[in-house]
Amino acid sequence: MRLGIISAVIFLFFLIEGTVVQVIGAAAWGLSWIITPRFVLVGIVFIGLYLGRRKALVYGLLFGLLYDVVYTDVIGVYAFTMGLTGYLAGLCARYFHQSLLLVTTTILLATFMNEWIVYGLYHLFHMAEVSLNTLLLQEMVPTVLFNTLFALLIFRPMSRMLTAAESKKNQLA
Repeated sequence: MRLGIISAVIFLFFLIEGTVVQVIGAAAWGLSWIITPRFVLVGIVFIGLYLGRRKALVYGLLFGLLYDVVYTDVIGVYAFTMGLTGYLAGLCARYFHQSLLLVTTTILLATFMNEWIVYGLYHLFHMAEVSLNTLLLQEMVPTVLFNTLFALLIFRPMSRMLTAAESKKNQLA
């Protein structure tokens, strides 16, 4: 039952990325920054930190594929990067305690890594039309900071929900 709730929350993040945030984004206000919400990625990193690397890999692959189908022209880029990011976040959780500092730092690094790998893959296939300097200053930094702020806002509810799901799993075992 808990996995259904977690899936619904991640799907809600997916819907919020594509609808509500477009209204309050930087382009709507005339700013030169490009802020890309990665709420699904933030949720997958939370899953990796609290439920383990395998579940984060599965969620990352599934929601990354959904992201590829809905938002991009190339199938597999986001499935790969979100799955990899969730898996690495799960590895990080094996060695550290889940605290606000760890979660914030992990999400900051995971978002940066995700954006960097996506850019690298698109650049590899000559599909990236932006220079590296523009990418770093006008897109990556605002995106990473925006998603880290989102992670700070949802830290308590997500950690409670995922901790409850983990304790429920342990009780059944």
